Amino acid sequence: MTGKEITVILSQNGTALASTRIRSNEIQTQADTIEKASATQQDWREYIAGRKEWSFSVGYLVLAAAQVADLLRVGQSFDITLTARESTTVSSSVSGTAILTSVKQSANIGSLAQGAFSFRGSGPLQ
Repeated sequence: MTGKEITVILSQNGTALASTRIRSNEIQTQADTIEKASATQQDWREYIAGRKEWSFSVGYLVLAAAQVADLLRVGQSFDITLTARESTTVSSSVSGTAILTSVKQSANIGSLAQGAFSFRGSGPLQ
């Protein structure tokens, strides 16, 4: 599987804002661990799973002057859908709501301008 089989859709209030121009994306989930006491041994720590969280980042191309205003979207909530397609009939997807925590744009002379969004999940990733 390669990155081109992964589709990311960012939407807000039911309107898709971005599903193209995305160069890269990274999603991460993690769970806290809670130490528990053991009834059978005292030398080794034992844990149970705690609360979960997720985060998401995306890199994109800044292809229009109006996209400079993306910098003002920080703090807003977005619906995120990530779909992986292995063939024309088989796909799997996850989605959730996340808060845009940072926006970064980089522009170098002679290169395409690039941007990056970082999101923190708010609620479950399903």
